[in-house]
Amino acid sequence: MRYVITRTAAPRLSGFDTFFSDFFGDTATRKIPPVDIYEDEREYTIEAEIAGYSENDISVTMKDGVLTISSEESWKERRAREKEAKNMIISEIKLPEFSRSFKLPEDADSARVEAESRNGVLFITIPRIRKTAPGKIEIKING
Repeated sequence: MRYVITRTAAPRLSGFDTFFSDFFGDTATRKIPPVDIYEDEREYTIEAEIAGYSENDISVTMKDGVLTISSEESWKERRAREKEAKNMIISEIKLPEFSRSFKLPEDADSARVEAESRNGVLFITIPRIRKTAPGKIEIKING
C-alpha cells in the first residue's frame, strides 16, 4: 500500500529533500492521523488514531483505487462554536483538520471495504481478491 497524498501538521520539505524524506521516512513532520497498516493472505488493515474525533467527524472515501481518511469540513466550525459557548479559559487540545490517502494494491477489493471506530482508533478492513492458481487446461484438437 502506498501513500498518495499526505497532509501534515508542519509544512513539507520542498524539491530534492522530499525524495529522501519519502524514501527514508519523514521525521521532520507528523502525519495526521498516525496509522498502522497490516496485511495477511485475506486482507489489508489500516488502523488510524482518531482520539478526540467522533464517527461523525471522520470521512472514509474510495475513488479510483485511492482510499482517503479525512475530517469533515463542518467539524472545524462546530468545534469553534463549542469552544465559544463554554467560556474557554485555556485551550491546549489541538484537533487539526486532516486528510490522508492511500493507493490500494491491485488485489484489494475496494467494493467491500469496511470501517469501524473503537476506543479512539479507526479500523479499516480491505479484503483481498483471491486469485485462483492457474490450472491445467486441456484443449481438444479437431482434426
